[in-house]
Amino acid sequence: VIIALIVFILFRYIAARRLKAAHIKLEDAHQQLLMAYDQLEETTTAKERIESDLRIARDIQMGMVPRVFPPFPERTDIDLFGSITPAKAVGGDLYDFFILNEKLYFCLGDVSGKGVPASLFMAVAVNMFRVASKQQLPPAEIATRLNGVLADHNEKMMFVTMFIGVADLKTGRLEFCNAGHNPPVVKDAEGHARFLDMLPNAPLGFWPDLVYQGECVEDISMMPFLVYSDGLNEAEDADKQQFGDEHLLDLMEQLDFESAEQTIGMLNMEVEKHVKGAEQSDDLTMLCLRIQGNQQ
Repeated sequence: VIIALIVFILFRYIAARRLKAAHIKLEDAHQQLLMAYDQLEETTTAKERIESDLRIARDIQMGMVPRVFPPFPERTDIDLFGSITPAKAVGGDLYDFFILNEKLYFCLGDVSGKGVPASLFMAVAVNMFRVASKQQLPPAEIATRLNGVLADHNEKMMFVTMFIGVADLKTGRLEFCNAGHNPPVVKDAEGHARFLDMLPNAPLGFWPDLVYQGECVEDISMMPFLVYSDGLNEAEDADKQQFGDEHLLDLMEQLDFESAEQTIGMLNMEVEKHVKGAEQSDDLTMLCLRIQGNQQ
């Protein structure tokens, strides 16, 4: 009986020790759970704050590009439409346009990288384009001035490829300067689509003293003209197959042009069809125009 009592007491003591240890572990786990919950709450609040800031940044960015179409409802001598689809909350693609003294000033660019840094660089480029263009400078001079500003104190070596054009709405003459950007697609009167031949200027932002060269097309009257970022021709499906330059030319050649808006809508649908739900890897921006020019 004494031995049984001693064994019973010993087991009770061991059980009490284990219960106490388990209680201590339970309290520690509870404290850790409370700390994890607090950290999760703080992380969630910080994430919501960041997402809110990104939404505001996106709204500001989208407010910097023309979004109301048709942009010139009182005019019959120009058909123009554009779209921009950032790959992230904010992106680095840009476009802008306005009419001054019967000339259409327009640009489309693609900043290196994505996200907030690219969007800030994009904002500087857009504002500089507007300032230089409103001085009625030729495209090459606009590019030279933009490059001088963007290259100054550019420690991060960011850059932007850009197509800058000035189209005379009366004559159809197009002056342009291409700063390392994709060649636009032009569809001639016979219905043939081709890439515009251009000089190989460098992107904006590398060398501050670089002088850019301009070119011209004597008449683009009634010719659909498409400027785009590489988010179009380099759009990839899940197997990393790109949309492709030849596919773009084929689509433009097959298209029975009705309007610039129809052209942009068709290309956006074709990109969606090609990627088949794959995550967008780059910003996608397009600007399409057709002017009557000397055909009026």
